[in-house]
Amino acid sequence: MDIKMKKRLCIYVTYDSENVIDDYIGYMLQEIKKVCASLVVVCNSESISQGMSNLQKYADKIFFRKNIGFDAGAYKDTLCRYLGWDEVYQYDELILANDSFYGPFSPIEDVFWKMEQDGADYWGMTRSFSGIYESGEVSFPSHIQSYFLCFSKAVLHCTEFREFWEKFLYPQNMSLAVFSYEVGLNQYISNLGFRGAALTDFSELSYIKENENPYLLYPVELICLSHVPILKRKSLDLGNPGFRKALEAYEYIKKETAYDTIMIQNHLLRISQSVANQGMISFPDLEKFYHSHSKIFIYGSGIYGNNLAFLFEYFGWTFDGFLVTDSDGQDSKCFIFKETVIEPDDGIILAVGKKELFMEILDNIGTRCSREQLLFPNYFI
Repeated sequence: MDIKMKKRLCIYVTYDSENVIDDYIGYMLQEIKKVCASLVVVCNSESISQGMSNLQKYADKIFFRKNIGFDAGAYKDTLCRYLGWDEVYQYDELILANDSFYGPFSPIEDVFWKMEQDGADYWGMTRSFSGIYESGEVSFPSHIQSYFLCFSKAVLHCTEFREFWEKFLYPQNMSLAVFSYEVGLNQYISNLGFRGAALTDFSELSYIKENENPYLLYPVELICLSHVPILKRKSLDLGNPGFRKALEAYEYIKKETAYDTIMIQNHLLRISQSVANQGMISFPDLEKFYHSHSKIFIYGSGIYGNNLAFLFEYFGWTFDGFLVTDSDGQDSKCFIFKETVIEPDDGIILAVGKKELFMEILDNIGTRCSREQLLFPNYFI
């Protein structure tokens, strides 16, 4: 059957703390519309303040709701209430997707064609191998990651699939959302005898180990080797251990594809300045701070600090070293703060990923530096 002839329903969920719909979403909807008979957008907010045209151009229906139960809550409400199963059953396939990724960087039709050849009952872009939750007490099995899932008619029209959603409880936090929806739905469908697949299953993934999130740690490999046509937004977070590879992926997208990376830049620029995005450094403030001080030090040489140093390298900037509380286990680029001369025109960027540690450091250096000498992530202070 021709890819475009399949009668697909796509439910796309978006949420933004400032109620903005960025252009990268409009582009994604434009492309996914090419493989769908009906595109339904659910906003996990009660209104949109900017960018509504990015939805109106492509969506057949738009629903607004409070952000209860995250993406999974929006899917449940749309299937069980907003559309209802009589309407849902008019379709051959169901796509559940959210706004957590940029792309596609190549025709989305190619992905559907490839997965059609495999014949899986449900599929997604990437597979997470088995691992252990952050609590360290419970393990999880290998599963298809839920930011983009496509279900065949056999699954969609299965009574048990409907029962899953009707009985589904709104998760109260993100950990529960992963446990009950992403992992839970995979296990539930698999136990019914259906087979799941991911686009990444068709390429060599020997570089991925258990308990590693592929889209965070290996974004450039996913795009270049596995031909995954998307980049997860979280991969470009300074707290992501795979940030360096995400920047490499961004450069590849910019140079080797027709995708307009200005859409990525504009989104990152906006959210970096939002007071609601805890832990982010404003990119405009960072540039202004860099050019306003004679020397720049980065306080912290962990993941966040090293990623910031790599961002400096990417921008063609220099800095004068890492400042640390003590030198245990540190290299020659690190200087103990209490032993370092800090001049009034020097600047220090506090590059730590945990709010508690950040507050301790801020208290420690505040007696030696003025507020104008410091730049730090937004931690609601």
